[in-house]
Amino acid sequence: MKFWNKTPLSQAIVKISQLFLLGAALCLAACSNTRDNSELSAKQPDIAEPALKLGAPQKIKNDGSVQIYPTEFAYLAGWNQENHAAAFSSFQRSCQSWQSQPDNKILGGVFELGHIGDWKRLCGLVVAKGEEKQFFETWFQPFAVADNSGFEGLFTGYYLPELHGSYQKTERYHVPIYGVPGDMLKREGKTGRLENGKFVPYYSRAEISAGALKDKNYEVLWVDDEVDAFFMEVQGSGRIVMEDGRVQGVGFAAKNGRTYYAIGKWLTDIGAIPKEEISMQSIRAWIDKHPEEGRQLLLKNPSVVFFRLTESKTAAGPIGTMGAPLTAGYSLAVDRSYLPLGVPLWLDLEPPAGAERLRRLVMAQDTGSAIKGLLRGDIYWGHGQQAGEIAGGMKAKGRYFLLIPKKLALG
Repeated sequence: MKFWNKTPLSQAIVKISQLFLLGAALCLAACSNTRDNSELSAKQPDIAEPALKLGAPQKIKNDGSVQIYPTEFAYLAGWNQENHAAAFSSFQRSCQSWQSQPDNKILGGVFELGHIGDWKRLCGLVVAKGEEKQFFETWFQPFAVADNSGFEGLFTGYYLPELHGSYQKTERYHVPIYGVPGDMLKREGKTGRLENGKFVPYYSRAEISAGALKDKNYEVLWVDDEVDAFFMEVQGSGRIVMEDGRVQGVGFAAKNGRTYYAIGKWLTDIGAIPKEEISMQSIRAWIDKHPEEGRQLLLKNPSVVFFRLTESKTAAGPIGTMGAPLTAGYSLAVDRSYLPLGVPLWLDLEPPAGAERLRRLVMAQDTGSAIKGLLRGDIYWGHGQQAGEIAGGMKAKGRYFLLIPKKLALG
């Protein structure tokens, strides 16, 4: 697909948003990775020219429900048109994270992908400009990934919101952004606090909104919009433009331990927004039209994210779970219980009817609380309004191919 691969990101974002804003769902809707169990895992997917050819399925011994099918780059539609230089740049950020880890550390997940040292050797290869495509083709082999339900999974998007704020509370900047509360504790994997010597769940969103943390000095800064602050919690990080023009980064630090409640699903359940039209934009529009009901809607989600102040660099994305800066359009959040962080994946996703597929080489560099399952992913699209339009409206069915170093693939 040409514009995904050859135009600058700023131009691509505008075109991409036109695709995904046709009506999709927000990660807020807590979409699951459910597929029709009637599909057989041996059923090979239909992909446009060139015809995809898959080898015999290989079982993964760490998870009997997972299969991988070997194939070749020549059979991956869109591979020759990919921006391999941008993908390789994202791969180098994975390498930067691996460099700080011991060589004998085993990559996690269900796939046997060797040790950190195996990947460091690939990172140490000299790749000249223009040879990025050859690098991947020389040293990796793609494998289609499936479970007992088939190849198809769900892929959404996320972004880095941009808010306006102040380090001091003012008439305009009155919405607190909290750091990790000093009275929040963890015991036996549960988050809570002490009340009369008894360990109880930590304050909910409604309790915090009612003043549970008032005068405790847990705020790290203040912003001017409660709804923007809520959506920043959903994304897990943000950029705050301060009064003097400086940009302050904030990143995920902790959660209050309460179960996340999908406000988008509630709106569809009551018929306020049709399911096929639910998105971050449609949710925001409903809240703007119903301000008081909208505020009560936000309080239905008891889960709260607490933040830490971070460095904000325009040239680099936020730091993902892997510890590397994320690359707009080329970093993917995954479920690390299945996929190890850092590895390359070829995506083949189906956008709304009438549009072309999204085919792109990305790196698994982040995680997310709503990203659960083998065939589930969340693409990072950058920061600002345009990135938010893409991420907020993205809900694509598709599949991915795991790129495994040939030395490991051959055993």
